[in-house]
Amino acid sequence: MTTIILNDELTDKVVKIGNYKSPQEAVDAILSEYIQAHQTDTKLFDKLHIDLGIPDDEIDNLFMRDKDAGRNINL
Repeated sequence: MTTIILNDELTDKVVKIGNYKSPQEAVDAILSEYIQAHQTDTKLFDKLHIDLGIPDDEIDNLFMRDKDAGRNINL
């Protein structure tokens, strides 16, 4: 735990405006929101979601190469 001296007038305004129950709740919520807004170390696979109910052949199709990919086809 860290002890920080805060301006009482400022914390009272934050508690009132944010409808927090206490200055402690306000500071915790604000710090949590700040971390979520500024944290940039999320990786691509942290957000990966695969439905485990997908049939195996559909998963195989995700990784199958399209023979026509990259070709210019004039119709």
